[in-house]
Amino acid sequence: MTRREVVAAIDDKHAAARLAVSRLAAAMFWERGVSAISGDDIAAAAGLSTRTIWRYFRTKESCVEPLLAKSADRFLAATRRWPHHQSLAEHLAADIAEYPVTPQDVEDEISAMRLATMTTSEPALRTAYLMVHDRMEQGLIPVIADRLARPEHDLTVRLCAAAVTGAFRVVDEEVSCAVIVEKKPVSQSETLALIDRAIREATNGRLGGPVAP
Repeated sequence: MTRREVVAAIDDKHAAARLAVSRLAAAMFWERGVSAISGDDIAAAAGLSTRTIWRYFRTKESCVEPLLAKSADRFLAATRRWPHHQSLAEHLAADIAEYPVTPQDVEDEISAMRLATMTTSEPALRTAYLMVHDRMEQGLIPVIADRLARPEHDLTVRLCAAAVTGAFRVVDEEVSCAVIVEKKPVSQSETLALIDRAIREATNGRLGGPVAP
């Protein structure tokens, strides 16, 4: 095994450990409330030392970031596979069929939606939520630069990255509130259609359709 492979294996192990802690923290926050849970509680539930928890995370609220990032990362990965000749709606429909979600993904998505509904009343949790979307915004810049045929530092590219991220966040919050708080069924196709519409409107039509030849 090469040094690069060893480093990658260690990184994967750490990422898996952080996600496992994140799932536990999310469940504990939802069941008992953020203020009722300490870093010690999360460490005990994860079978780790509190010191290890603080090596992995800045704060107890930031423990949820790996779980929240799964949905954002999945969308970001899909945009990186977005071919120039397809609209976003067409691509997302095809991409979800080619890269279907697993039962664990569905469970994680429900947990993430629960957290999203809590962020309006939990400022520190809101910070963790926005940190995830800030990283998503940075990841979108090369995708958008490619579709607009502009350099990554271009102001329009950066503005569109911010707009797309904001649109994704608003849809995430809307769907989370509908499903978790209002108990309304929202299908996958309805969610994808909302994302497509929100991105088109947020970017004044610059993004969403095929790239003009």
